[in-house]
Amino acid sequence: MPRPAPLVIATLVTVVLAGAVGMAFAQAPPPPAATDKPPAPFAPDWAQFAGWEVFSKKDCGKCHQVRGVGGKGGPDLARMSGGTSFFAIGAKLWNHLPKMGAKMREAGIERATLTPRETANLIAFLFTTQYGDESGDAASGAKLFTAKACATCHAVGGKGGTVGPALDAVKRATSPVMVAAALWNHGTSMTQAMKTEGIQRPTLQGKELLDIIAYLQAASKDTGTTAQVIPGTPERGAKLFASKQCASCHAVGGKGPRVGPDLGTPGHHLSLGDFATRMWNHAPAMAKRMKERGGTMPELSGQDMADILAHLYVARYFDPAGNRERGSAVLKDKGCLGCHTVRGVGGTPNTKAADFARSTVVKTPQGLVAGMWNHSRFMERATAERGVAWPTLTGEELADVSAYLRALPKR
Repeated sequence: MPRPAPLVIATLVTVVLAGAVGMAFAQAPPPPAATDKPPAPFAPDWAQFAGWEVFSKKDCGKCHQVRGVGGKGGPDLARMSGGTSFFAIGAKLWNHLPKMGAKMREAGIERATLTPRETANLIAFLFTTQYGDESGDAASGAKLFTAKACATCHAVGGKGGTVGPALDAVKRATSPVMVAAALWNHGTSMTQAMKTEGIQRPTLQGKELLDIIAYLQAASKDTGTTAQVIPGTPERGAKLFASKQCASCHAVGGKGPRVGPDLGTPGHHLSLGDFATRMWNHAPAMAKRMKERGGTMPELSGQDMADILAHLYVARYFDPAGNRERGSAVLKDKGCLGCHTVRGVGGTPNTKAADFARSTVVKTPQGLVAGMWNHSRFMERATAERGVAWPTLTGEELADVSAYLRALPKR
């Protein structure tokens, strides 16, 4: 049997990044209408590989890595912090442009232009790179397997306890959510068994679960068929979140009850491994709360887990919604109207920058970010000539600007 794919290959996107040759790119869906939002990652209308194709064809990989794969001139984009929404990533791209432009000029690299559709897919791709996981460390996992008392009840490769089932089958798993589902479904019985054996239920931190899984895969003698989980979709996940009664206790993005924590906050923007760890640690408290409410723990398959996580992961992809009044103020405060105009107001006699009210490009979020990217080479020169600083933006400010520009009446 061929060796199972490593757990870092948690989504089809990361399969491509890891070099799975021969897998065809999915066809991109038709471009959205001018008033539409860009498609959300994992959604049915988002072609899974379209963003990777943009990343590749535009030579982003010459400077940037994604989980250690690619160039070394720029930061690893899978490890960027704060990329929790479309506008947050758009703002990071904008803020990075002066430094990136200088390095590209030094290297003699021509900066690629982006269409709105390419921008939407690229940002969705960058967003999903944070969904995967680093590879676990088998040596560390071996120590943890003993230290966390897993070996007291479970065996792997013929070594360990017999209270619980052997864990050799973990070798077949291609995603942490499959292990998370098993831990979740057997959590109550495991807790009771540990209590009977006088074992304190362990908690997990950081990438400890990934390390343990790496050890199980390395030590296992299982030769069964590798199990597969396809990337989840938010649409399926939203239905499961309701049908499995998760929505009876948890809000998502501020919508829903607050019996448990809101799972749509930036703090819950988690990778597959982090999600699995949180669920393991959270299970006893949740079981107790559900028992008090007369409910039972819902059973979940690995695919159920993937779909629910996709739903939670993209729940705030387009947040914040943006505020028109604040967006108008941002344009003034950031000096944008020193060159640009709105219905002829702003700019100077020596500038020829576009009138935002006449522009069709800025009427969609993806069009705005694409326009900013393509315009940046001219603005870099203009800011240098005028002796002004590059205006940096937060994700919230970019959302506000987008809301203001979209609200400008057509002429």
